[in-house]
Amino acid sequence: MLVGNLLLEVAYVGSKATHLQSVFDRNQVKTPGPGDIQPRRPMPQYSGFNAMENVGNSSYNGLDAKVEKRLSHGLSFLSAFTWSKSMNDFPEICCSSPTPQNSWDISNERGRSDFDQKLRWVTSFDYVLPLGSGHAVLGANKLEDEVFGGWHLGGIYTMHTGFYMSPWIGYDPSNTGSFGATRSDQVCNGNLSSGKRSINNWFDVNCFPLPEPYTFGNAKKNTLIGPGAVSTDLSLRKVFNLTESKKIEIRIEAFNAFNHAAFSQPDNYIDDGEGSTAVITSTALNQRQLQFGAKFTF
Repeated sequence: MLVGNLLLEVAYVGSKATHLQSVFDRNQVKTPGPGDIQPRRPMPQYSGFNAMENVGNSSYNGLDAKVEKRLSHGLSFLSAFTWSKSMNDFPEICCSSPTPQNSWDISNERGRSDFDQKLRWVTSFDYVLPLGSGHAVLGANKLEDEVFGGWHLGGIYTMHTGFYMSPWIGYDPSNTGSFGATRSDQVCNGNLSSGKRSINNWFDVNCFPLPEPYTFGNAKKNTLIGPGAVSTDLSLRKVFNLTESKKIEIRIEAFNAFNHAAFSQPDNYIDDGEGSTAVITSTALNQRQLQFGAKFTF
């Protein structure tokens, strides 16, 4: 839909995939219990091993909205918003632990995809500053126009919600030889409200007790959500015409210009203990960075 110089697009995007490549340990002990693991395996002459089968499923549903302003009055911009949900029933092969915690029962493996972000909004813009010739400010003579006219202010604003994560534990309580990403039990939601969470306590650890011996944790995959992020990159640029064929472009760029802190995922290993579990120790984006550049064209 086009109104004036604005173009609005709204779309639904959906996909369903079946028979995706998935990784199992088909020599994992089938029933949790005490005793030596090796003789209890289906093939006791072998240790655990990965087998790839085409049995995975995934789905994606998203609402996409885009607003584009074509250049007028010195301003153009493109703004895109996505509200989506991606689900699958196996850990992604791309990632650190692609094997389910129980290769013989994948009922708890369906959940949010590791790469899923519920909301994402990106806006880019370019604005010719109203200075110099043809404007009321700093355009009274040729020198003012040469120095102050023709500067472009540009930028990219990005906002997104956090990635999802599971309440992991660093051992195999089932005693089945699992080398998948084993999870704790779960007795409540675990996600704290924005007013209660902090970098020292991002989620409620009390919602995730350790499993009883010889059991699998009943927590679903990716029930916790990590920190979102907001960042703004800005640039200021101008082309100086020296002659008809020779030009110099000056650029001043600021990445994460407003120095917003974008935090990484917290420690989601429940058995790491107080002072570690649910604590954030790093950032996902660099602090503000400034960059100056010049390009000579001839």
